[in-house]
Amino acid sequence: MNIIFDLDGTLIDSRCRLYRLFQKLVPESNLSHDSYWSLKRRKISNETILIREFGYDEAAIVRFVADWMGLIESTEYLVLDTNIPGIHESLGRLRIDANLHVCTARQQRKAVVDQLDRLGLGRFFSNVMVTEQIRGKEEMIGALPDLSSTDWIIGDTGKDIQVGQALGIKTCAVLTGFLSEESLMPYSPDLILPSVADFRL
Repeated sequence: MNIIFDLDGTLIDSRCRLYRLFQKLVPESNLSHDSYWSLKRRKISNETILIREFGYDEAAIVRFVADWMGLIESTEYLVLDTNIPGIHESLGRLRIDANLHVCTARQQRKAVVDQLDRLGLGRFFSNVMVTEQIRGKEEMIGALPDLSSTDWIIGDTGKDIQVGQALGIKTCAVLTGFLSEESLMPYSPDLILPSVADFRL
């Protein structure tokens, strides 16, 4: 059996990193951490926040996106990420009966591998798949040689659920990331759990 995990918001808590970068790039922002994430969990994009809250025009948004993509995976910000509570115990239990994989849409594979090792997570996974903004998750996961309908994908976004459904595998959404339960329910995952630490085979 295979279990494929998303990274940000699923295995690790990246909320501090994303909020801190938003505040750096939008110095006029007075949004608190909780206020920012309340907006994000309702599927409100950074671009929409910038238009509604700060009156950004198209050119300013283009600059923001370019700066965001250039900094979001820098060492300065990645060190802000922390493990989801209970993740080591959960992965240790699950790998007894399944092959564990990571699949993330990040830009840099080396940064992902280094972070997994720093957080003590790398040893649990037989495969680390990074799209590098070139390939899709569906393509990469679909290339696993023994993928079957009994396998699982676990993630915190609707896109993760759609990838699993397209591949004919089981889907689990977790609430430790970008979207609320209300935002995830329309995607019809097989499971919605508070955290990946609550997942059981």
